[in-house]
Formats: sequence, C-alpha cells, structure tokens
Amino acid sequence: MNIDSAWDIIDRVLADQLPQVAETLRGPVDDADLARLAQSVGRELPEDFVTSLRRHDGQHNPTALLDLFDHHTLLSATAMIDHSKMRIEALGDDIDDTIDWMTPDKVRPIMNCRGWLQFTTAETDGYALDLDPLPAGEAGQILYLPIDGPTPAPEFPSYRAWLSNYAEKLDAGAFTIDDTLGLWLT
Repeated sequence: MNIDSAWDIIDRVLADQLPQVAETLRGPVDDADLARLAQSVGRELPEDFVTSLRRHDGQHNPTALLDLFDHHTLLSATAMIDHSKMRIEALGDDIDDTIDWMTPDKVRPIMNCRGWLQFTTAETDGYALDLDPLPAGEAGQILYLPIDGPTPAPEFPSYRAWLSNYAEKLDAGAFTIDDTLGLWLT
C-alpha cells in the first residue's frame, strides 16, 4: 500500500472512531523543518517517510492523552529533532562502543545512534527509522527503541510497511477504544 492510501484509511477511521485524535494530526511539514530534520540526522530521509511528513507532520498532542495508538504519539519534524538531541544527551552517540554480548546482524549493537530517527514516542520508547544499519540491514528499516536497553531486530523493512500495517489494522477493525487509554491495536 502506498503512503497516501495508508493515510486515507487512517484519516477516515480516526475521523469516524476517534475524531479528537484525528484533530491532533498536523498538516504538511514545512520545507525548512524538513531540511533541518535531514541535517540533524546527517543522512538522506527515505522517500516514503518524506511523503508521509508532507501529508501529516506528526501530531499536536500536548496532553499526551490523544495518542495515535498504544500510547504512541506521532512526532513532528521539530519534535523528532528535539527527541534525538535528548537521546544523545542521555545515551550518547558512540557507534564504536558496541555491546559485546549482542550478535550484530542488521542493527548496530549499541545504545544509541545519530542515524536512528525516532518518529513515535510512548514515554520515551518508540519506533525509529534506522538510517545507519549494518550491511545485512536496509536503510530505512523500522526499529522499536527502548529507552533502557539494547536495540532489538528490525520490526518492519520500511516506513511504508510500518504505516501500511497500522492502516490495515485500523481498516480491519483490529483495535479497541478505551475512554481513558485511547486506541489500542489488537
């Protein structure tokens, strides 16, 4: 599924089921913010990710109560830059300081990397683009970054695959809505 088709489904289902969450989705990313984002990670951003940002530049969710799903807020380009700086300050950015007991395959066995661009946050954990994979990996693969441990294997091969998976679950009704906790994928 392409990015626009995925967003068409997401927008429709959210507008119908959780209009208050649909209203948190921002409009298109500003070109200057997009350029700053690419500069902050020092790598080219995948085309599917840029297409998505041109549709919705994250969410405006200051209360953290209107999450996209499972307590995950979709970050704006500016918030991604800020979050990346926070991770570097907290965890460092040393690609030479590997975790010896991990067996690297597709993802660097380190605590943090400038080339990991987190685009959702759920109390600091979240999904990220891996723009600096090991040779067996693919640039743009999607990781789930825990704040308190080494990075696991990629969960999706691309942002398009991640967003399409989310759209397909919404379209199939594979979610529940809790009045206090929001939308949860099943």
